[in-house]
Amino acid sequence: MPGGLDMSHDIIKEIIATFLKVNIQDIVSSTRVDNEAIKGSILVHRMYSELKKNGYEVSNPAGIKTFGDLEKELLGIDNSENINIEESNSKKLINQISENSIYSNGIGIDIESSSNLPDTDDFIDAQFYIDNFSKSEIAYCSSKENPKICFTGRFAAKEAIVKANNNFFNTGFSNIEITVGKNGEPLFEGMNISISHIKINEIELSTAVAQMNIKI
Repeated sequence: MPGGLDMSHDIIKEIIATFLKVNIQDIVSSTRVDNEAIKGSILVHRMYSELKKNGYEVSNPAGIKTFGDLEKELLGIDNSENINIEESNSKKLINQISENSIYSNGIGIDIESSSNLPDTDDFIDAQFYIDNFSKSEIAYCSSKENPKICFTGRFAAKEAIVKANNNFFNTGFSNIEITVGKNGEPLFEGMNISISHIKINEIELSTAVAQMNIKI
């Protein structure tokens, strides 16, 4: 690899290793980097925001399953011939079955922990929040006594929306805007949205349910 490419490769590996919680040398092209390997959708989104902050923007994170997928998109490196074809096809089939099962019934449910959100002194300038929330959402949640729990609830609602309607599967979260009704209720066109918060010991969790409106 040329020097610059080699350095980029190492930087990307360092970021991925942090979120996978493994050593850099353990990451190979077939290493999973999606939510099968990183538990918690917020952490997956944080990983892509960290890559973007360092100059490595992924155009379609939803299509990335392995580190090899990242290598190909970000660096033009294609190591697919080193991956067992039969194993790869089996995983693709499992993923397709799983995705079809999740995104087909018009109802989405998600739960997230506020502890997975990154800390920041200014939400409007933090890459994760820029990538996943509209300016209006950032302003709304920033005004709350506990901004992180507000952001967590909205993130969970966005995940629930995607699960309820796969037309949003490749839509950036900042473009899935949860607005506020006159009574403070969360709103999203074409969906019934419910967000709730619970605290178990010291862990704050947000749950969200999204159901597509059915026209009769």
